[in-house]
Amino acid sequence: MEAAVIATAVSILGSAYYTKANADRQKKAIKRSNAYMAESAALQDQQAKLALAERQRKNKNLLAQQQARYKAKLGSIGLDGKSGTGQTYLNAMQKEYDMEDKYLVNQAKISSDALLNSLNHSTGTNLLKLNSINQASQNNMYGTLGNLVSGISRTMIK
Repeated sequence: MEAAVIATAVSILGSAYYTKANADRQKKAIKRSNAYMAESAALQDQQAKLALAERQRKNKNLLAQQQARYKAKLGSIGLDGKSGTGQTYLNAMQKEYDMEDKYLVNQAKISSDALLNSLNHSTGTNLLKLNSINQASQNNMYGTLGNLVSGISRTMIK
């Protein structure tokens, strides 16, 4: 009879151990996933900022080239680009550049916000999974204790 009690206890405790070990592995995997997603999002955000800076640099260089070309054209026909129609045209070029730059910055912000929202969504989902695993582990612990008491009681009654 004592052997049956011990066998029952060992069986129930062994099952509980493997269930707990599996829950711990799942928790670690979720935490690794959160860390990976955060690192990936940070790298994507950094890459987007670098791409934005490069695009802004190219646009500024293009503006400078266009303005220099226009000033040279005005100079070749004997006009000055500092007043009148020439200045108006140069101002329009600058305004167009400023609008394009603002558009690029806004697009980068939208992209960054979308990336952050995606990261927050995934982290929230993983938090729900962790809570579910914790609840299942707690329920399993109570079930194991109940099974252990029930098994020992049945074995002792026999």
